[in-house]
Amino acid sequence: MSNSKLLQIKDLKISFPYGKGRVQVVRDINLEVEAGEIVGILGESGSGKTVSSTAVLRLSDGDGSVDDGEIWFCDMNLLNLSEHELEKIRGKEIAYIFQDTVAALNPYRKVGKQIQEITKVHGLDVEKEEILRVMKEIGLDNADLIYNMYPFQLSGGQCQRVNIAMAVVCRPKLIIADEPTSAIDASLRRKVLHLFKDINEKYGTAIMIITHDFDVAKFLCHRVVIMYGGLVMEEGRVQEVLENPIHPYTIELLKCVASLNEGEESLYSLEGMPPNPYQLGNQCPFYERCNDRIDLCRESIPPMVDLQGNRRARCVHAKSDRV
Repeated sequence: MSNSKLLQIKDLKISFPYGKGRVQVVRDINLEVEAGEIVGILGESGSGKTVSSTAVLRLSDGDGSVDDGEIWFCDMNLLNLSEHELEKIRGKEIAYIFQDTVAALNPYRKVGKQIQEITKVHGLDVEKEEILRVMKEIGLDNADLIYNMYPFQLSGGQCQRVNIAMAVVCRPKLIIADEPTSAIDASLRRKVLHLFKDINEKYGTAIMIITHDFDVAKFLCHRVVIMYGGLVMEEGRVQEVLENPIHPYTIELLKCVASLNEGEESLYSLEGMPPNPYQLGNQCPFYERCNDRIDLCRESIPPMVDLQGNRRARCVHAKSDRV
């Protein structure tokens, strides 16, 4: 693995039970996160973005199973590690922030102790004063008071910041954050995004952020990976993807965002429904909703095409002049 590539996911396949068998809901995922980079994983619900991200630390639901692939982190294939070996990495080298930040906290323990427990698990001798410093650093006002409070006594925004404090206290190389702005109001949303940017710039921490929001990606990310139907459909530098989207799915998504931001009376919507993740079939998953579809699109899953400027797109038209 290249020294600059902190995380590499190669040909990842994940299946879940369906009927009397199993169905792959994540298919041949390939993505990378370089040291100090912020990468956004974008897609609708059911696209496979959360399932793929939880697989990094084997945090997937009990029914989920990695069928094939590799997940490399600092020259280690995480899928080959024992549970004991992986425990040494969780929280210390890679931290995960769950979407439901209230449920992620132990309701029976004070939040300060929960933050401190993360450090003790990894053999770090971190005093209360250092925990308070971290809490204040990530914007928890009255940290001395909050340290001795239980999760149910905190607001959703405060629980969000406690989870971020738990993620950064061991100074991990990589933070994976699942929809960190989806359940908070607009004013707090911007503060949280600035906080992630500050963490990245101050400590050089790489961040993989799972989101459905292009505005989040535009503000925070260096690169974006677009997922749909358990596949990566497009990848590139965030500004290039926003200004010159290649895959028809990305183009349609950006039309929806543009109509919302411009305040049009009639909002643009993407026709049709996302595919059932358990009934994907061996064709382009966007086939039924695509205005550019041809017969070739339903004969097999299109391959990922490498393009100039480290761009990639999974489309049969990706090499044509019009894109």
